Parts: sequence; structure tokens; C-alpha cells
Amino acid sequence: MTQAKSDVRVFLFDIDGTLLTTKGVGSGAITQALRHEFGVSQPDCNLSFSGRTDCGLLTEILQRNGVEVTDEHCRRLRDRYVSLMGGHLARQGGVVLPGIRALLTRLARREALVLAIMTGNLPETATQKLVHFDLRQWFAWISGGNLHPERDDLARRTAEIIARRYGDSVTEVVVVGDTPADIRCGHAIGAKTIAVATGEFSLETLAAENPTETFANFSQTDEVLAALE
Repeated sequence: MTQAKSDVRVFLFDIDGTLLTTKGVGSGAITQALRHEFGVSQPDCNLSFSGRTDCGLLTEILQRNGVEVTDEHCRRLRDRYVSLMGGHLARQGGVVLPGIRALLTRLARREALVLAIMTGNLPETATQKLVHFDLRQWFAWISGGNLHPERDDLARRTAEIIARRYGDSVTEVVVVGDTPADIRCGHAIGAKTIAVATGEFSLETLAAENPTETFANFSQTDEVLAALE
């Protein structure tokens, strides 16, 4: 069925484990931020970042390292973390995951299709990662994990952004991610969900969340596009 010109489809991509993978960049930058900002000699950042929002992660990391959780301390950790991210990306790097550039190129050619980012990353660090890996140009805007500790609430706020931007012209929202939390938050806003097993979670674990489609990776571009259509 052909879409009307006024119809808009919105694809919301996660970043880490979905578009790209880094070599412990986030953990390294937060560890250094704790040392520099709060004098923590042996920072404990031994927790899973997958599917989390940075709002919740930074609070938990302060608690784990014996730093009082106050608005001021959260701001200081966040600002130092953001300032250190670029250097860690330059030193440690990472890779864009299989098929991503081809998939984004093909999707960008579709009429009335908006590509955007919905990530647990802070908007600033999300932008740094996308720019570093030369992916920023594909995405119209970024919804980041700076305001809500729960990913479902991030999704609800993103749905509000979509409603303000596109109104009644939105015919479909699709959430693309590599964690169970990505799939659950897509369900929370009534979106279709695409799971890809390029992060920490297996196909079986992701399939248990009942996504609309599940892929091992996005290397088979024609197959992925056929499923999305």
C-alpha cells in the first residue's frame, strides 16, 4: 500500500550495540571523571550499561563510589564525563556495526521516512559518538537519556517529541535496538520493534520480548528492508 504524501514513518535507532560498538569508552570516561572530579582513587564502574539511561547510571555510579547523590554532584559528574568522552573516543575507538551504513543510506532514500536517535546516552555524548563514527548526518534529531532513569519514560518523552514535530501525519513509529529494554520501551509507546543481536543479548533473549522482527545483524540489507516494508 502506497503512503500518502502527508504520511510520516519515524524510525528511532539506539546507538551502542545497535549502530556501533566502542571499546569501553563510556566506562573509561566515567572512571576518569570520578577520579578527577571527586578524588575517587579506585572507582567502581562494574555494572552493565546496556539498555540503561545515563540519568540512572550516573546516579547509581555516584552511590557505588560513596559520593552523595545531589543535583550538584550529578551535574559535576555529567559535565566532566562529557568533557572526557572525545579524548576516550579518539584513543580507544570502536567500529560501526555490519550493514549499518548501507541500511541508513537506503532508508534515507525513502520518502516520508524520518530517521532519529533514541538512546540512553546523554545527548552530548550521543552526538560525540555519531560524529566520531561519521553517522550524525543520517539522523534528524536526538532524544537522549538525560532526564529519565527508566527507559520506558525516555520512550514516552520521545513519543511526545514526535507528536509535536509531526502531529497526525505519523502513521508508524519503529524502535530499533539491541537490548530487551529497547523492545520493552517500544511496546510502552505502541511502536513496532526491531531487535538486532549485535550487542550483549542473544537472538533467543531478544525474541522472548516479542519484537516485530529480529535479526542477527543488519548485513543483509535487502532482507532487512523487505522486513521493514
